[in-house]
Amino acid sequence: MTGSHRVLLVLILLGLFSSARAETLYVAERLRIGLRADATETGAVVKTVETGTPLEAIQRTENFVQVRDAQGTEGWAEARYLSADVPARLRLGKLEEELAKSRKAASDAQAQLKKSQATVAEQTARIAALEKETTDMPAPPPAAVPSPPPAPPVGKTPRDAGFTLSYAWLGISFAMLGIGFAAGVRWLRESIRKRSGGMYLRV
Repeated sequence: MTGSHRVLLVLILLGLFSSARAETLYVAERLRIGLRADATETGAVVKTVETGTPLEAIQRTENFVQVRDAQGTEGWAEARYLSADVPARLRLGKLEEELAKSRKAASDAQAQLKKSQATVAEQTARIAALEKETTDMPAPPPAAVPSPPPAPPVGKTPRDAGFTLSYAWLGISFAMLGIGFAAGVRWLRESIRKRSGGMYLRV
């Protein structure tokens, strides 16, 4: 491999390496520069770009950088007019945009707070009106007190009546027992008399 082939190979590798890193540069403050067709100050201007325009660096020479803009236009720009830092103009624009968003959010929050306060005031007024209506309403009539149950009649209680009934049945039972016993004795005497030929025996 000759020396020229080696140099060409190194340049190709450097170009691939530079493309892979894709450095972004910005046009410096308050400038308008031209992208030229070649890396010379007298090269034809391909396109004019203004401050804050992002450009993708493709390759570099000592004083020039080959760049590509967002529309795909490529050209050479002087390195002294390019910077890797975001211009203050763009940073200021972003800060102003964020400030506007913050103010809008604060305004929305304040409007929501006022709405909530109005809702609370409305609910408070309704509660006060209901309390006033409740106070102005006539008192309800006193509830009727239920009369106590009638007292049981003086005399025998159901328990005493039960005892009396039990004694009556006990007396009847004894009477029936006595009648049965007397009937049994008479029947026995008649049976003995018939067996003994009509004679009574003392039992």
